[in-house]
Amino acid sequence: MDKGHLLIVEDDPLQKKLIKENLEQEGYEVFEASSRKEALRIITEQTIDIAVVDYKLDGETGIDVIQGILEKNPLITPIMVTAYGNVETAVQALKKGAYDYIAKPIDFNKFLLLIERALERQKLKKEVSLLQSSLEEKFSPKNFVFTSSKMNKVAQLTAKAAKSEATVLISGETGTGKDLVAKTIHYSSDRKKGPYVVINIPSFPETLIESELFGAERGAYTGAHERKIGKFESASGGTLFLDEIGDLPLQLQVKLLRFLQEREFYRLGSSQPLKSDVRIIAATNRDLEKLMEEEKFRPDLYYRLNVIRIHVPPLRKRKEDVPSLVDHFIRKFSEKEGKKIEGISAEAMNAIIQYPFPGNIRELENVMERAVVFCEGDQITTANLPLFLKENREEKLQMDELSLTEKVKHLEIMEIKKALKESKGVKSQAARSLGITERMLGYKIKNYNLK
Repeated sequence: MDKGHLLIVEDDPLQKKLIKENLEQEGYEVFEASSRKEALRIITEQTIDIAVVDYKLDGETGIDVIQGILEKNPLITPIMVTAYGNVETAVQALKKGAYDYIAKPIDFNKFLLLIERALERQKLKKEVSLLQSSLEEKFSPKNFVFTSSKMNKVAQLTAKAAKSEATVLISGETGTGKDLVAKTIHYSSDRKKGPYVVINIPSFPETLIESELFGAERGAYTGAHERKIGKFESASGGTLFLDEIGDLPLQLQVKLLRFLQEREFYRLGSSQPLKSDVRIIAATNRDLEKLMEEEKFRPDLYYRLNVIRIHVPPLRKRKEDVPSLVDHFIRKFSEKEGKKIEGISAEAMNAIIQYPFPGNIRELENVMERAVVFCEGDQITTANLPLFLKENREEKLQMDELSLTEKVKHLEIMEIKKALKESKGVKSQAARSLGITERMLGYKIKNYNLK
């Protein structure tokens, strides 16, 4: 039984034969090389898991061979064979990428255990590599589902941002896919092998946000029984995604600004500055320009964040993307539910297209998942859609029968109701969002009996 593919790089024929025979007896498939050149040729022609490399080779060192192997294939796990007691050589090999070392004369019981551990590590490396490749493929600008020119611009900006180290600010309504844009930038960038860390700022009480972001020393606050590592430290080498940055308290905006300027921060309760190699991507569904006018967001922080700006438009403003997204979700959830659904009826598609989807793509995704679950045939129909979609379609059909004057009146009433709801009844705010005076809004509310 083949337990693994091993390469022995050894220029002593007797030593090479001894290692090979012992490994083959244990069920390993073994390849041989006497030099760096031979070793590199073999790893390009064969699938190699472990490379056992002797330190002393004719005219070159095993460390040179290990470096060459890892440059060609970083998934191979190297083991150095060195003279007994030569610790300095072994440490040097470990620094250059060797997994471990074994001293001569080789104790084959220990050596076989080392090989087994190395193979376990090799298996883990392959799994991580496959996961990494899967994430890179999944979060790629080419996998954005769209047909609209507006989303084409988003995809182009995302691809450009991925090639840069600049700070990115992503804006857009809730549910438009700001998190997908952030992940795509990370997994398409040179930082893709580093961590991708997310913090949703509104999900933490104001008193805990600082320690979550920057960490805290033991005893820094009540309940801090041990040192806490913050997101800035844990994201080092990768990307930190600050979701809903508009909700960051003013006093912490100052600390974030300091990090963006100086690339250093302090743990809560410490005077020792720390550095972190992390890229910042921020997102918001709020109007930061308006927050600046209200002195709730620092202009200097805004300009530091707003180096690359990507605005993700709401679904209602790119209706041409809806059919492609519907098809995408049908395939996705059909596979998940083990169903063979071929498509959607024209009537059902029209009902979906006519709905404004205030929850954007997230809401559409939920609607399509429900539709797939309830669908018992090979095509989704209006019977599989939520009631509010069908009611919206009926209302639209009724609107088609109205005169132009009645349509304008109906639309005006709907917009006023929406503005009042979003402003929680504050008429001055609702009037601003509608682009009319508060006096005019009051007149229309009275005229349409909307009290």
